Amino acid sequence: MLMLWALVISLALAGSAVAQTAAPAKKADARGSQTSTQPTPKLLSAAMSSATEDYAAESDLLELANQSRRQAGVEALRADESLREAARAHARLMVDKQQLSHQFDGEPSLMPRLRASGLHLSWVGENVAYNASAEKAFESLMQSPPHRQNLLDPDFNVAGIAAFWSDGKLYVVQDFARVLPEVVPASSRQK
Repeated sequence: MLMLWALVISLALAGSAVAQTAAPAKKADARGSQTSTQPTPKLLSAAMSSATEDYAAESDLLELANQSRRQAGVEALRADESLREAARAHARLMVDKQQLSHQFDGEPSLMPRLRASGLHLSWVGENVAYNASAEKAFESLMQSPPHRQNLLDPDFNVAGIAAFWSDGKLYVVQDFARVLPEVVPASSRQK
């Protein structure tokens, strides 16, 4: 038991030295045109051989984003399960390849990938990164102007966030979108 605690403490000290890395965030309009506009690892993940999803980190990242949005006078983001699934799929690819990217070979670009969720989207954005914790990932994103812009963009009203631990790094994907209300023609409404 003493050796296990020694391992946990040594991993904690090593984990605080993990370098943070972020890829430029992307934002795309309904036509798929992209403009550049970023994530957390877990202590025990270094001892694990496979990627582990961190639901608490995902919730923390959404809460941190909404706290910052409230402070900026911007409406809070609503969590969307369809976008979360899209973020999870992309995060798994990043973990598998041990690299940050907004699009891997053979993967659709951001707008088509998020439209596959079935939502009516007019605008989308994405932040990807890895770091040593959800809080550190969030801090690094907020210090990067394009990533901060995605996090605080008043045009976005929903988010899907995925966070996976692998090799001592928390890989994060934040997918943002503007979901439009579904338009139902007057002729097809119930009377």
